[in-house]
Order: sequence, then structure tokens, then C-alpha cells
Amino acid sequence: MSLYLTVEVRHDPVHMTSPPYKMLMNWCSTNSIPLVTGWMMYVHNEPQVRAVLTVIDLDEQGEWVRDGDGVPVTHEVTYMCASLPPLQGFVSRGSSTLV
Repeated sequence: MSLYLTVEVRHDPVHMTSPPYKMLMNWCSTNSIPLVTGWMMYVHNEPQVRAVLTVIDLDEQGEWVRDGDGVPVTHEVTYMCASLPPLQGFVSRGSSTLV
């Protein structure tokens, strides 16, 4: 079993409008994965498809918590999925290298 998809989650609505990203968001919605709360997502091709979302920690005002280098502080949440996503490969915040 192997890593099937790596996603750098996009937070700018302008970058969420591409057809592949919309397909990814629909897949996440179907599997109850709150993609927009994440920083990274890793989908593993296993007998039970597993998605690991690194969720961004928020402060009391709902703002991202950042470490000393300005990187968002995260924790991981694992989701068991009904199927593999319609994309494979790597999706970056600025573009993608989808297979």
C-alpha cells in the first residue's frame, strides 16, 4: 500500500475554482473531510482508504496559531474513506502535478 495523493490545501477562494480542485473538494465532502480546515492532506491507497489531514490550530479569535517561524501549528486527524479520490499525485498551493 502506498501514498496515493498529497495535497497542499489551498485557502484562497480564487485557487479553489479549478475543475480538479473542485473534484477533490467534492470527494472530501462525500467522505466528511473538512479540507478547508487543513494545511496538508495525505491519502493512502490501502484496503480501507485512509486520508490524514493536518488540521490548522486556531486561537480564541479563530486565527491561525503560528510557530516562531510563522508556520501554522497543526495536528493530524485520520479519516477512513469509501473510495480513492478522483486525483492522484501531488497538488500544490500554487499549481499541481496531477497524474
